[in-house]
This record gives sequence, structure tokens and C-alpha cells, in this order.
Amino acid sequence: MHSVRFKTTPYIICAAILAFCCLMLSSCSSDSDPNTPSAVNYTAQGWRFYESGDYPQALLSFERAINFDEGLADAHNGVGWSHLSLSLNPPLAQEAFQNAVQLDASNADAWIGLANLLYLRNKDTTDFRSAIRAIDNALQGDAQYLFRHDYRSKADLYALKASCYYYLGENQSAAVEINKALQIDTTHRTAITLQNLLKE
Repeated sequence: MHSVRFKTTPYIICAAILAFCCLMLSSCSSDSDPNTPSAVNYTAQGWRFYESGDYPQALLSFERAINFDEGLADAHNGVGWSHLSLSLNPPLAQEAFQNAVQLDASNADAWIGLANLLYLRNKDTTDFRSAIRAIDNALQGDAQYLFRHDYRSKADLYALKASCYYYLGENQSAAVEINKALQIDTTHRTAITLQNLLKE
């Protein structure tokens, strides 16, 4: 009786180990490519936090997304906007926007983020010129990325471009962009303010 028990015990142990291994393998195989779905989920979560004004949590979510998938352009874009909104670290924001457009040159939102950053930084005239180029790239980019947050129409983009030209002292170019903005939105405050400044 005892001898039978000892003979069958190794088989039971082997069966248990085999079952455990199968369980582990099946859980791994069901998660065969966890990176992209998790990264996408964290990115979506990040934008929800961003829209609610919780920029620190948004930044954390976008950074988690990048940890899962460094190639997800919109997660880098989210890092840029979060840093920009928190006024934490302009160089990190710039790096994030540049990473985003290098990974996906059609991400208009990232181009606009970069344009805003350069405009606000205005270290010298090259920042305004680079901001203008970034806005042009945004206008040629994928429309699905436009008007997600912080700006609502092309009028905002033309007004930003007009502001850059104004500070460059290129009033004629500024007036052209102001007119574009006002054709879309006749009550656009920034465009009207710039228009009045040009009349002085």
C-alpha cells in the first residue's frame, strides 16, 4: 500500500508542475503583445486627465505609456503638453514635442505644442521663425489631431502665427494672418487686439 503511494507521488508532483507551467505559459501567451494596448490605454487615460486639468496625473500616464512603447508619438506629445501646462521644464517639453513629430510628422497637435513652446520662450527671433514653420506643418498635418485641446479652430493658429510676425516686426505678414483668423472668427480677441496694434 505504502509502496504504491510512493510510486504515484512523483507522477502527481510532475502533473502539478506541468499544470503550473501550462498555466504560466497560457497567461504569457494571452499577453503576447502587451506593450501597444497598454501604451494606448495609458495615453488615452493621460488625455482624460489633461482635459480635466489634472496635469500631474496626465504627465504620469503619458510617461507610463512611453515606458510600454517608446514609439507612440502621441504619448510623447502628451508629455510635451503636460510639461507646457505645468510650466515645469520647457527643455523637456521641447524634447517631447520633437520626439513626437519625429515619430509621426503628421501629428498636428505636437507641431502646435512645439509652436506654442517656441512662441512663449521667444529667446530670440529664431524661436518665432521656428514657431511659424511649426504652425505651417500643423496646418498640413493630419486633421484628426487638430482642435483636441487648448485651441479650438484654425483662427487660433492664424492668430498665433500673426503674433509671431508682429514680434518679428513683419507687419504685412501679420496682417495677412490676422485677416485669415478674422475670416473664420470675426470676434477672435487675439486677432482683433493685433489688428488694433497694427493700426497704431
